[in-house]
Amino acid sequence: MKSFLLEIRNKYKELRISERKVADAILEEKVNILDCTIEDFSKIVGVSQPTIIRFANAMGLKGYKELKKKFIEEKTKENANFKSEYMLSYPIQENDKLIDIPAKIIMTNIKHLEESLKNLSMYEFINAVKALHQADKISVYAVENSVCTAEDFVTKMAYIGKSVFFNKDGYMQKVNALSLTNKDVAIGISHTGKSTYTVKALQTAKKSGAITIAITNFEDAIINKYADIILCTGNKQYMYGNAIFSRCAQITFVDMLYLGMFLLDYEKNSLNLNKSWENIQDLIYEK
Repeated sequence: MKSFLLEIRNKYKELRISERKVADAILEEKVNILDCTIEDFSKIVGVSQPTIIRFANAMGLKGYKELKKKFIEEKTKENANFKSEYMLSYPIQENDKLIDIPAKIIMTNIKHLEESLKNLSMYEFINAVKALHQADKISVYAVENSVCTAEDFVTKMAYIGKSVFFNKDGYMQKVNALSLTNKDVAIGISHTGKSTYTVKALQTAKKSGAITIAITNFEDAIINKYADIILCTGNKQYMYGNAIFSRCAQITFVDMLYLGMFLLDYEKNSLNLNKSWENIQDLIYEK
C-alpha cells in the first residue's frame, strides 16, 4: 500500500488542518479503513463525515467508497506480491549449504547498498551535513536494532570533538528532545520508521524547533512526517529479513555524514582526530 500512502504524504502540506487528522489516522494506522464504515471512521478519528469526504476529494477520489476501494485494490496487489517479497527478504533457502552463506550475505549487502545509493537524494544529504556542521547540539534517537548505528555515530563524532546526545532509554530521548532549540539538530534512526519511541522523540524535537533528520528504509514511513531532511536507505517493502541488512545501510549513511562533516572543516577535524588517537594510545595493548 506504499504508493497511495506516499501520495498522501506528498499532498499532506496542501491539506486543511481537519483533513490532516484523516491523513494522520491513515498514515499512523490508527484506523483500519478496510473494516470501517464512514460513520465508524468519523467516530474513531474525531472528525466529521464531510471532512473525510473532502479528504478523499483532495486525493483525487469521489468519496469514501472510492477511498476504501483504493485501499482494497492496493491491499490485493500487496498480497499478490507477498511470496516474492518474502523470498527477497531472506537470501537463503532451505536446501542451501553452510558454505553458501558468506557469499549470499555479502552479495545481499552489496545489493542493498546499491539500492541505497540510487535512492539517496544528494540535496537532502548535503543539507543534512551542513545542518550537523552548524548545530550547537546534536541528538540521536534510536531503539533496538538501530542502537548500534546511533552509538557508532556518537563514537565517530567524539573523535572529531563533537559531543552528541544518545540514551538507549526511549523516555530519556523524548525528555532530551524537549530541551532542543532551533540551533540544534535531532536525528531519528529507524529501519521501519514506525518505532514509537523514535518517532515520538523526533516529533517532540521538531516541535521544539530543532532541525530534524530521519534515517529510514521507507519513503512513506511515519517518522518522515516529522523530518525536515529524509535520508532513505531503500524503497522496497521487504516483509521480514530485510531488517538484518538495514544496519549495513544505516552505518554507511552514518559514515557519509561523518566524512561530510569532516570535509567541511578538514584541518580542524584532522587535528582533533590526531589528538583523540594520541589520547587512547595508553589503552592499546602492546606485546
